[in-house]
Amino acid sequence: MNSVLYFLVAVALLVFIHELGHYLAARSVGVHVERFSVGFGRTILRLNDRRGCEWAVGWIPLGGYVKMWDASGGGDAPALAGPNGSFHSKALWARSWVVVAGPLANFIFAVFAFGVVAGIDRHEPQAILGQPAEGSIAARAGLLGGESVQAVNGVAVETFSDVRWQIFRVAISGADAIALSVAAPGGSARSLTLPIDPRMAPDVTVTSIGLQPVSVGVRITGTVPEGAGARAGLSAGMVVLSVDGAAVRSPSELVDRVQASRGESLSLGVVETMARAPGEEVPGSGRLLTVTPTVTADGVYRLGVGIGAQSPTVLVDRSALAALDRGFWRTAEVSQLSLQALWRMLSGDLSWRQLNGPVAIADAAGQSASIGLVAFLGFLALVSVSIGILNLLPIPMLDGGHLLYYFYELLRGKPLPEQVQAAGQRIGLMLVLGLTGLALLNDFSRFFGL
Repeated sequence: MNSVLYFLVAVALLVFIHELGHYLAARSVGVHVERFSVGFGRTILRLNDRRGCEWAVGWIPLGGYVKMWDASGGGDAPALAGPNGSFHSKALWARSWVVVAGPLANFIFAVFAFGVVAGIDRHEPQAILGQPAEGSIAARAGLLGGESVQAVNGVAVETFSDVRWQIFRVAISGADAIALSVAAPGGSARSLTLPIDPRMAPDVTVTSIGLQPVSVGVRITGTVPEGAGARAGLSAGMVVLSVDGAAVRSPSELVDRVQASRGESLSLGVVETMARAPGEEVPGSGRLLTVTPTVTADGVYRLGVGIGAQSPTVLVDRSALAALDRGFWRTAEVSQLSLQALWRMLSGDLSWRQLNGPVAIADAAGQSASIGLVAFLGFLALVSVSIGILNLLPIPMLDGGHLLYYFYELLRGKPLPEQVQAAGQRIGLMLVLGLTGLALLNDFSRFFGL
């Protein structure tokens, strides 16, 4: 239920931003706006301003529109419209500006949202690799645990998040190899090439080739109420460093020790951690906790806790200007990746199953919101870019379709015939409905594991 709520909040906010772009651009060239609506269907809230514009909220919050006065529709001009307040009476450049301003508003929002995310000081996992699984692509390429990644395809990286992002960019482009520059502690850098399948889903490339940040312990991410771990005193934020006196450095090692216990009590060495300096995790008070795993009906032993890797971190601290610069380039990169992915889908090089629908987006909204406001803001930025790109596609009914009509008008010196525009609108509607149906089909296929 929370996922649906956050999805509706995200859609309403981003639609408002998009339509606000149209509204402000229309006002800037003297076009009278009759109605600004977020949502469709029956109006549940309305307010009239002193300029004669009705601001409304519809009960179906999955879109919106700005209605501008059009003298070609007949009837008297609104009292506050002025003699030249009709949209179609404006010059071609003015109409184009009004149309393009909606997607532009989405891109501007994304720049600032990504900038805010980049400007918040935080500790992120260092770009130090853990031991790759035996037989993985990373292991076969010669990667060793403990090496730090210096660059991915020639782009310098600071954190493992940067490594993940750069590899995602390479995977989206359809490349068949990733170039890594790595260095062992105290050693010089060396270059490695990791082959990848261009048809692989880009979002799983990092884990599928065997790359993961080095882990120095197991962080408790949450506990099940009244579970074995909670009863023993384990709580979120603690880090498990040993089991029965033997060090554990990864979640898989802890899981193996729990299964090997066969239900016998385990002595866990845990610490509370704090960051004293960039990249340095300093244990607080350490102690031993005795935990007795419980067994499920299928014979699996559990502690009743959520676990994750505890990696050495580095403090990411950027100035406001540097954060805004990163926000701009991240928006540009996401736009480029979106267009690359769409082109590869159209050419058959990337499966259409990668297309997400409202169910998947709602799930992502809920997951990001559960992590925190910063993660949700990053999610909003990603979706805002997607809305901007989608609306600029040259499909009749979308903003890009109107720009396509205006391009014809620029070349021929006269508008496209109305009957042709009407036919284009019908074709555009079918295309949009088809894409929506395909995205929903993908959602249900994932949900039912098809």
